[in-house]
Amino acid sequence: MEFSLLNAVRNHPQSAYDLTDVYADYISDALLAEEMGFVRSWYGEHHFRECQWTGSPILLCTAVAAKTSQLRVGTAVALLPFHDPIRVAEDVAICDVMSGGRFDLGIGPGSQYEEFVSFGVDPKEMVGRTWESIDWILRAFREKGEFSHKGRYYDIPDMTFTTKPVQDPVPVWYGGMGPKNQARAAEHGFGFIGPFNPGYDAMLTAAGRKPSDYPVASMQMIHVADSADKGWEIAGPGLEYFVNFYETRKNLQGEPAPESARVTADMIRSGNAGFWSAAVGTPDDVINALAPFARGDLGRITELACAFRHAGMRNDVVHKSMRLFHEHVQPALQEIAAQG
Repeated sequence: MEFSLLNAVRNHPQSAYDLTDVYADYISDALLAEEMGFVRSWYGEHHFRECQWTGSPILLCTAVAAKTSQLRVGTAVALLPFHDPIRVAEDVAICDVMSGGRFDLGIGPGSQYEEFVSFGVDPKEMVGRTWESIDWILRAFREKGEFSHKGRYYDIPDMTFTTKPVQDPVPVWYGGMGPKNQARAAEHGFGFIGPFNPGYDAMLTAAGRKPSDYPVASMQMIHVADSADKGWEIAGPGLEYFVNFYETRKNLQGEPAPESARVTADMIRSGNAGFWSAAVGTPDDVINALAPFARGDLGRITELACAFRHAGMRNDVVHKSMRLFHEHVQPALQEIAAQG
């Protein structure tokens, strides 16, 4: 099992600081992750929210790649319905060129009602736009000469896509929990990134593919500290904000979530927050919390995507957590994974 860094680059609205420093801090995490032997650093995408969540993950991937030499970079995930597929294809190709072939393209359909309104995209089109876009992007990488596309959502006249990625093919991952889209991702032969493996292997098999040939990354919220109480004191506010970013959002019809949907840090800690969980506490606490994922109890997992920086946290506690994880947790989980 491999390890990667999962990043939601943003502020905490109640403890915001200068964005220049926010981005510098997240980039410093990637440098430490490379030192720790992590294979990848993932960057998510959201737009126009009060936390200033980054809207340009491929740009951020390029910046991180420029400061590293081995660490792969990727989007988890790029929200394709909001973007011109030509622009995405060029950005992916250039990031892959500038990184020397270290880019992974994670894609998804989006989830925030306000973003669909801002971009003028009907949420009912999110799935169709996602698949038409990625199909065109991958075709652009393959085509040697002039080609055109006329689809339901995109009409792209004759063109020659001249700036090709280094990798052939660029690794593509799907991030989303809808089973129909997961099945479609399996048919395409994409990797999968999500909270756990939701039966993706069965979908790969149904698509005529061998599951062991495809990666599955499990996204985990982590904070390693000297004690469980100290860990929750430090990470709790950011974890609570992150979970409620999704739990209290409007639905795709613009209807607000009920107040009963709100989750507290205590609910996350006690395991009463639905499928949301976090591995927080001493190294032993974190090992115990993550052992089921390493053993494969929640499906085959090839990569643990670790989120260490929760909104509002600063470098001293984040980097201490990462180092404790590397020293104590990482080798223990690798041993558990090896035992099957």
